[in-house]
Amino acid sequence: MTRFAEAYAAHRAGRLAEAETGYRAVLRLSPTHADAWHLLGVVAQQQGRAADAVMHIKKALSLREPDAATLTNLGISLAALGRNDEAAAAFEQALTRDPNASATLFALGNTLRALGRLADAERRYRQAIAQAPAQAAFHNNLGAALKDLGRLAEAEAATREAIRLDPAHARAQYNLGVLLQENKRREEAAAAFRRAIALAPDFAEAHTNLGGVLQDLGDIENAIAHCRRAIALNPKDAAAFNNLGANLRVAGDHDGAMRAYQQALELNPDLLAAKHNEGVALEAAGRTDEALSRYQEARGAGLDFAEAELRTALLQLARGNYAEGWKGYDARWNCRPAPMRRKFPYAPWQGSGEGGVLVWGEQGVGDEILYASMLPDLIDRVESTMVEVEQRLVPLFARSFPGATVVARTNPPNPATACGDLRWHTAIADLGRWLRPDTASFPGRASYLTADPDRSSALRRTLERLPGTGPVVGLSWISRNVRIGQYKSLALADFAPLFQIPGVRFVDLQYGDTTVERAAVQASLGAAPHHVDNLDLYDDIDGAAALAAACDFVISVSSVTAHLAAAVGRPTWVLVPAGAGKLWYWMQGQDHTPWYPGARIFRQERPGDWAEVIKRLTDAFLVTQGGRKPLQQIN
Repeated sequence: MTRFAEAYAAHRAGRLAEAETGYRAVLRLSPTHADAWHLLGVVAQQQGRAADAVMHIKKALSLREPDAATLTNLGISLAALGRNDEAAAAFEQALTRDPNASATLFALGNTLRALGRLADAERRYRQAIAQAPAQAAFHNNLGAALKDLGRLAEAEAATREAIRLDPAHARAQYNLGVLLQENKRREEAAAAFRRAIALAPDFAEAHTNLGGVLQDLGDIENAIAHCRRAIALNPKDAAAFNNLGANLRVAGDHDGAMRAYQQALELNPDLLAAKHNEGVALEAAGRTDEALSRYQEARGAGLDFAEAELRTALLQLARGNYAEGWKGYDARWNCRPAPMRRKFPYAPWQGSGEGGVLVWGEQGVGDEILYASMLPDLIDRVESTMVEVEQRLVPLFARSFPGATVVARTNPPNPATACGDLRWHTAIADLGRWLRPDTASFPGRASYLTADPDRSSALRRTLERLPGTGPVVGLSWISRNVRIGQYKSLALADFAPLFQIPGVRFVDLQYGDTTVERAAVQASLGAAPHHVDNLDLYDDIDGAAALAAACDFVISVSSVTAHLAAAVGRPTWVLVPAGAGKLWYWMQGQDHTPWYPGARIFRQERPGDWAEVIKRLTDAFLVTQGGRKPLQQIN
C-alpha cells in the first residue's frame, strides 16, 4: 500500500491525526500532489481549523483543474469562517461541474440562508431534496428557511417530514418546538423541546426555549430549572439569562431577575428583550424612573420594539401624563397578544368631522366598560354614534347611552354597521387621545352606566331581608384573566377579618361557580357572602350591574366587577396588586383614579402580600362603621 493510500485509509477510519501525518509525509516527497493537499485541507476542516483548510484546498485547486468535490469543500471551509459570499461562489462553481450534487446544493442553501437570501435558499434546498428525498437534514433546513420566510404551516410540514425520516434528529425536534411556540401551541412545543433534550441532553438551546414555554404555561419552578441548565451548558447564552430573569420575576425574585437581565446584557448589549424585561422588573419593584430609562433604551436601539413602546405609554398614563401616554398607546396593536383590530370602510376618527362615528370595543369586557365613560362626551360632540360591543354588554349600554345605537360585535360585522350616516370609525380606547388629553378633561361623573331599575329594586328588597343591620357589601375576589388573573386574585378566606365585623351583610358578586369556596369559608369562619340564585354573573352582565347597584358598597379585586360597580355609581374599593397584574388605570402612587371618582384604591406594598392590604382595608372599613364618616362618602 502506498503512503498516500495508508493516509487515506486512516482518514476513512476517522484517525485524523494519523491521516494528517501521512498526507504531510506524501507532500514532503511530492509537493505537487493535489489530492494530498485537498485531503489535508479536509482533515483540517474536520478538526475545526477552517483557515488552514482554505489554504490547503486552494493549493490543491492551483495544481489542477477545479473539480466539484474540491470546490464544495472549499465552500464549506469558507462558510465556517463566515466568508459566505466567497463560499456561495465556490458552491455555484462546483454545481457547474455537477449540477445534481445534493450535498453541494444543500451546503449552498445553508450559505444563502446565512446571507439572508431566503428565496434562493429555499430553491436550493428543494433541488437537494429532489436528488436525495430521504435526507432528513435537507427537509429540516428547508423548514428553517420557510420559517424565516414567515410560511409557518409549510415550515412545520417540512420539519415533521424530517422527523418522520429520522425521529432521532434532535435539531428537527427543536425546530418543531420553535414553530409550535411561535403558533402559541405551547403544550405541543414543550413536548417537542423535551424530545430534543431526551435525544441530546446537553442541547442548551432546547433547555432555554423549554424554560420560556414553561413560563407561559405557568410551570415556573421547572422553567427556572431548565434556564439554569441551559446556562450551565452555555454560560454565554444571553437568551437563557433573559428567560431566567423573566421566570425569576414571575416567582417574585425581582433582585434575582435584575441580576439575570444584567448578565444577559453583559453578554449581548443589544438584546432588546433583556433591556425591556429589566425595565419590567424595575417597574414591578416601584423604580419607575429607571424602568422608563430601560424602555427608552429598548425603543432607541434602532428597531421597532412595540413592547417597550407600550410599556412606556402605560407608565405615562399611570402617572396621569395622558397626552404623552396616548401617543404611544397605538403600540398595543403590534404587541403579542394584541387586541383584535376591527376593519370598517370608514376613515379613522381624528377628534372632529361631520357625520356619524362607529365606535368598536376592544380588549376585555372591563376595558370596554372603562372606556365607555367617554361615550357621553362623544355623543355630545358628533352627529350620530354607533357602538359595537361584546354581546353581554348590549342591554346595559343601550339603556345607559340612549343617544347612541348599540349593536353586538359579530364577525363579520353586524349589518347595522354599514349605516349610511357613518363616516368615521375608532377603537373605543382611541377616544382617549381626543377626549381625555389631561386630568382636567375628566368630567368627574359619579356614574355613567344605568342598571336596570326594576331588577335592582327587586334585588335590593331581597338583600335587605338578609340577617344583620349593617350595610350590604358586595364582594368579588377572583380575576379570571388568563394571563394575569393569578396576580390579581385572593382566596375568599383571605377576607376573614372583614367577616368578623358584626352586622355586615356580604353578597357574592364573584362571577363563576363559588359554591365550594363559600361552603368552606362558612364551615371554618361561620360566615360567607350570600349568593343570589338564578343570576349568572358572567353571562348576565346586566343582572350583575343590577346586583352591584343594589349593594351599599362593593369591595373587589381588579376585575370586571370593579369596573361595573364603579361605573353604576356604587362606592367601590379596589384591591390592586404590585408588580405583575397591576393595570395602569388604577394609577400610580395614589388611592384614587379619575376614571372612577367613587372608587378608592388599596394597593399592595409588596408583590403577593394581600394580608397587609386586607388589614388596611378592614381598618378603613371599621372607621365607616364607627360613625366617624358615613359609608356613602368614602371615596
